[in-house]
Amino acid sequence: MSTIRFVILYGMVTLSAGSAFVVHLALRNQNVALGYEAERARAESARLRSQINQYRLELGAQRAPGLLMAVGRSERGMVEPDQVTTLIVGGSLRPGRASGRPR
Repeated sequence: MSTIRFVILYGMVTLSAGSAFVVHLALRNQNVALGYEAERARAESARLRSQINQYRLELGAQRAPGLLMAVGRSERGMVEPDQVTTLIVGGSLRPGRASGRPR
């Protein structure tokens, strides 16, 4: 009688240890999946924050374009594209030909 009882208890212990291991693996897998999902959510949050900042800049530029131009000129040294001065250093005095064909 005691050997039958031992086999039954041994089977129950083995079954419970196996099921505990399977539950452990399932929880670990779920934990890893949640970590990946949290990282994706953080990346999406950072992307959305930068997009919100970009939209705020665009909104500020639309509300006060003169202020944006003044800040660009005074603090950043920017000029309008048609006011750019081009200096050619070390070039010839006569302008180059429009085509690249030899004469």
